[in-house]
Amino acid sequence: MADLKVTALTSLAAATAREDLLHIIDDPSGTPVNKKETVGDMMNALAAPVTLADTDVTLTEATHAGRFLITPNLSGTRTYTLPTPKVGMTFRFIGPTGLSAADGNSLVISAGTSNTIFFKGQLIHHDTDETGQTTDTVFSDQDSNETITLATSKGHDITLVGSSTTTYQVTGFTAGVTDVAFAD
Repeated sequence: MADLKVTALTSLAAATAREDLLHIIDDPSGTPVNKKETVGDMMNALAAPVTLADTDVTLTEATHAGRFLITPNLSGTRTYTLPTPKVGMTFRFIGPTGLSAADGNSLVISAGTSNTIFFKGQLIHHDTDETGQTTDTVFSDQDSNETITLATSKGHDITLVGSSTTTYQVTGFTAGVTDVAFAD
């Protein structure tokens, strides 16, 4: 078995279990060290939630992609800027955390500038201050909207998935007094 190449090994495919071991090369660009890791520990580490700061934040694939991004109770309008999309790269915003009432500030998710990166899709918005129809679907224009603004959010769960190098597919829901808005 010592002379067998990794590519010649049998795949577990669907039989992979969380306790199965993986061969990891730690710090491949520095001082590489061979280590082992269970599939479960690796999945947990890569999916650990990130609590975003109450500041403007430029998100990165390494730190934020594939994780729950917990938005805080904001003390001012905050912009979270996404990196250039890659097919399959995912960001999921949930929150805000620590509220006792609607957050009085705006959360802006930005895809880029000059309409070079944009959103396709829609969000379901529940208006918590409406006595008539309380739920509506808010659509992006599908070809140039590059910001999503949540004003006075009481809650949100928004998933963005890179569908090309210029587009994020968006889905999810928001709740609050003011409708979520897509804009250029």
